[in-house]
Amino acid sequence: MNATQRANPASVGIEDLAETPEFLAALAKVARESGRDEATVVATARRYLHELRSGHSDLVYSWLVRAGRALLGSGYGRIDYDPVQAARIRELLQASPAVVLSSHKSYLDGGALTVGFHDHGLPALTVFGGINMSFWPLGSLWRRANMVFIRRGGDDPVYRCTLRHYLAHLVSQRRPLQWFIEGTRSRTGKLGPPRLGLLAYIADAYRDGRIEDLQFVPVSVSYDQLQEVTEYAGEARGAAKTAESLGWLMRFVRAQRGRFGTVYVRFGEPVSARTMLGGHEDAAAAGPEVRKLALQKLAFEVSCRINDSIPITGSALVTLTLLGARGRSLTLPQIHAAIPGYLAFARRRRLPMTATAALDSDAAVIDVLEGLIAQGVARSHAAGKQAVFGIAPEQYLAAAYYRNTIVHYFLSSAIAELALLGAAEHASAHRLAAFEAEALGIRDLLKFDFFFRDRAQFVAGVESEAETLAPDWREQLASGPDGIASLLGAAPMLCSDMMLRSFLEAYAVTAEVLTSGEGTDSFELSGFLDRCMGLGNQQLLQGRLRSPEAVSRHLFHSGIELARSRGLWSPVADTGVRRREFATHIQALLRRLSIVHRIAVRRVEHATGAAGGGGRR
Repeated sequence: MNATQRANPASVGIEDLAETPEFLAALAKVARESGRDEATVVATARRYLHELRSGHSDLVYSWLVRAGRALLGSGYGRIDYDPVQAARIRELLQASPAVVLSSHKSYLDGGALTVGFHDHGLPALTVFGGINMSFWPLGSLWRRANMVFIRRGGDDPVYRCTLRHYLAHLVSQRRPLQWFIEGTRSRTGKLGPPRLGLLAYIADAYRDGRIEDLQFVPVSVSYDQLQEVTEYAGEARGAAKTAESLGWLMRFVRAQRGRFGTVYVRFGEPVSARTMLGGHEDAAAAGPEVRKLALQKLAFEVSCRINDSIPITGSALVTLTLLGARGRSLTLPQIHAAIPGYLAFARRRRLPMTATAALDSDAAVIDVLEGLIAQGVARSHAAGKQAVFGIAPEQYLAAAYYRNTIVHYFLSSAIAELALLGAAEHASAHRLAAFEAEALGIRDLLKFDFFFRDRAQFVAGVESEAETLAPDWREQLASGPDGIASLLGAAPMLCSDMMLRSFLEAYAVTAEVLTSGEGTDSFELSGFLDRCMGLGNQQLLQGRLRSPEAVSRHLFHSGIELARSRGLWSPVADTGVRRREFATHIQALLRRLSIVHRIAVRRVEHATGAAGGGGRR
């Protein structure tokens, strides 16, 4: 980048791209296919390029690094990078074009990456973000610090063509790029489905031979505590998202003052474009369906590696325990009795963990509890014989956010518990085959909320977790329900009820609303979600739902996607029957979760010598 370009960053590469034969030919094709005047299309594309412009000013970049450090420092003690991972990524970014694909938990994520990359000697990233963040005066500053503002869901073919070529232009310059693979902040705590738009353009640039290879770098950004969880909980209940503006920014900055712990940035194993998409010739020759499948596999692999890098925090483990108590408060010994199985699980598998997750002492647990109490997520009562701790009223969705950050690590074990209970109900000669079928059926139910490896890897993983529950699980399965009840009673950890109930209860509400809508020609999404919220709140008040965090528009939306995938949204001749079968299947799983819950409660009561640790409902 020369001195002229640095002085006028908005002009970097724009004029060069606007005059390239490839870009002009692509615009001419758009004009022909849309029946629009070619000169008008070219003029529109130039306006879009001006909107997309970005560049690098050392002065502005250094100012944003200082501002990001000050903002994060007002609430967080430090931004924690793994130095070994950072050194490895530094070498990779020096050797190869790359795209950094991050999880998205907070508006703070960009600052954590900007500050951390600067402090660890990593190159400045060209960042893609939503145009909603380009408000005055920060929009013009961010554009001078490598920010590219894009329109989400742009249907204009001229815009899509312009963005595609601008992205290819940046890739050919070997500028390291970054965006959030989910496209928006996670409102539930777990990693959301990947958005494929920008990835598709990058894949096109690779197939066109703009680069020999490209590395996709998975990154997770996590927090001990996050101020935004209360906002997410409100949206899950139906509150509108607050529009971004200068006033909004000032309020957001003020809200970060506090003690929220540490920010954690972790890198997953990079994914090669050549490995996932094939060589240039094969990739270019592939048909549309093959290309689409390869792109989906690429996005899936990156997402799985982001999940694998997310560290387990103390907040996740404590909220998991408190939510499992189903509205009751727990003593410190009861919390201690519930946590060790999860810690042993994580340590045995060498899962990434933060220092706050080492909850082996009273002091460590109390420290996490005090942070959650200060944030208003948890509450304590110390006026009786023993102090007790629980989820604060109306804060179950906020608490579930922390728990959901680690659910993916326990999925195979949770599914193994449910599959064993389901298989035990079959005839003895078919129980082993039923175990696999039950596991695959649960996997299909949860596919819109979680990422699963291919069928063979999934089944192997569930069987491995069954071995951990009991090495002789096949023999105990042959004994039927009594054998499995005995197995679960002696298992080192039980997790299905605590991890999956809120998701399955949300699906059950969705299924009941669907069933009550028999004969309806179609459903309107917003109205249907309102009906789910109404029924969910009713059932919660009646005690029919055990997890208050199940009453969430986000989880109901996953239930709708599940129903759509099964052809249950738009009615056909037998839809009513199949909707009832769908509801019955989910209710059967919830009954199995209740069995697991009762066993887990007895174990906590036995360990602490106290009754009522989590309720026997």
